[in-house]
Amino acid sequence: MVLDEDQVLIKKILGGDKSSFEELMKKYNKKMFNFIYRMVREEEIAIELTQDFFIKIFTVMHKYNFQYKFSTWAYRICYNLVIDHVRKNQANIDSLDDDSVSQKLMVESKNYVTEDGYDVLEREEIRDCIWEAVNDIPIKYRELILMRYLQGFKYDEIADITGLPVGTVKNRIFKAKNLLRKEIDQNGMFS
Repeated sequence: MVLDEDQVLIKKILGGDKSSFEELMKKYNKKMFNFIYRMVREEEIAIELTQDFFIKIFTVMHKYNFQYKFSTWAYRICYNLVIDHVRKNQANIDSLDDDSVSQKLMVESKNYVTEDGYDVLEREEIRDCIWEAVNDIPIKYRELILMRYLQGFKYDEIADITGLPVGTVKNRIFKAKNLLRKEIDQNGMFS
């Protein structure tokens, strides 16, 4: 069996190489934080859950099955951690019908833009409007949109992570897109 880069690191970690775990953390820290943040929309909670995720990964690393991609396995653990948190804190879940929930400001990008001008501003405004709309849809749709379009997972990978059938994943993503279109149209974001 040919091991990919992540699996080589895992072999080293299981062999006691702590620096390999640090390397794995560096590789996945920003991805996991962004995923968690977009789900819980509170920076402090996202930081705490990201730390909990890496502790969990470290403690269950010996259970990893090398027949599967590490990223899928890791996102499944992360997804379960976030869903557990959300279930324990139901009051934080909002819906399209809940006008009382205020929008949390998005974390500013740490990437510097070297170009300037109207086109850059317009792209940023469009991106911000879309993510604002994503934040307004129910979590069962938001999580799938984030996995598909932010993390780049395929439908079958999302199904593996969430435990949902592939057909349900496709259906919910389709419904999520319709909700996003409705939200964007209602708010006149691109009028």
